[in-house]
Amino acid sequence: MNTITIEEIIPLVKPLPQRDKFKLMQFILDQLTEEEENNLPISSLKQQDSLWNMIGMAEGENTNIAQRHDEYLYGVK
Repeated sequence: MNTITIEEIIPLVKPLPQRDKFKLMQFILDQLTEEEENNLPISSLKQQDSLWNMIGMAEGENTNIAQRHDEYLYGVK
């Protein structure tokens, strides 16, 4: 196996467009999640907070829930 050091990777990443850097970051996070099997802080948050399970459930175009979610969740106007 050919190992590449972080010192070799950084100069390759710096000139990438921001979009590609985000893709790389997501790839690294996915790899870490696979390797650590739910040991990342975000994974434990998802298990402890039932609101994480609701993300992405609602659909629609003409709703004010996105704009007024704080009011609905916390009573804040």
